[in-house]
Amino acid sequence: MIKLIASDMDGTLINSSHQISSGNLSAIRRAQESGIEFAIATGRDYSMVKPFLDKYELKCEAIVMNGAEYRDCNGEVIESIGIEKSKVKAVIEEILKESSIVDIYTSEGIFTTKYSKEDFDNAVNRIKEFNKEMTKDNIIKLLTEIREKMIEFHIEDIDKMISSEIVFYKIITSHKDKYIIRNLKKKINEIGGLAVASTSEYDIEVNDIQAQKGLILAKVAEMKGIEKDEVMVLGDSFNDYSMFTEFKNSYAMKNAIDEIKKIATYVTETNNNDGVGKAIEKVLNMQ
Repeated sequence: MIKLIASDMDGTLINSSHQISSGNLSAIRRAQESGIEFAIATGRDYSMVKPFLDKYELKCEAIVMNGAEYRDCNGEVIESIGIEKSKVKAVIEEILKESSIVDIYTSEGIFTTKYSKEDFDNAVNRIKEFNKEMTKDNIIKLLTEIREKMIEFHIEDIDKMISSEIVFYKIITSHKDKYIIRNLKKKINEIGGLAVASTSEYDIEVNDIQAQKGLILAKVAEMKGIEKDEVMVLGDSFNDYSMFTEFKNSYAMKNAIDEIKKIATYVTETNNNDGVGKAIEKVLNMQ
């Protein structure tokens, strides 16, 4: 019997119009009413999750920053895992050899280097390539909203940040050349003690090795007295991989990358066709 459901957001729970469909929402509410707990599992910072929860009046727990934090229904932090500061410096040094783009998720907010128009346009095109049904206008709107929440900083200030009390949770970079990203992944993996994930072939997301969606979800499930076979997970991308290896009741979206589909137990509909809702309804009808 399923007691806890965890769903990724982008490309999974949210459709290409950047909305949670009524079908998905009603299935989540039905699950919660039956006593099943629901949690969001995303690479986003909580400040980028809260507006969605408020908009849809969805009260649930949240794994954010790929597993660096687990928040309860009231937004309070239950668990958090930061990156060692020596590793933060090493990661950023490797990134700067190839890219000028660095986004750093911290206890004091999200810091970002200055994006050129070319950087922004490249980001739009990368997202479009992996989300073909999403309009360019919607992508531009999404990226603009995200960047408005960020704090611009000069990379020269990184030593000052590292020597401060700031806790570092996640580091992101991207590049228009996927082969540069592949090489950069290898270099960052060689640092050790880090979880290196992606949402596409053109970006890298770095967390502490323990800060992965599947690992923190397993830890919280254990705290709640919930067995692994009582957990259901849904996702579509590389940063969902750990959930699919930790839990057998795994559902890949039809629009998921092949690597996720291969290890998923089930494949549900796309994120534009109520895939999350249909998977949840299937489980509810079996219980």
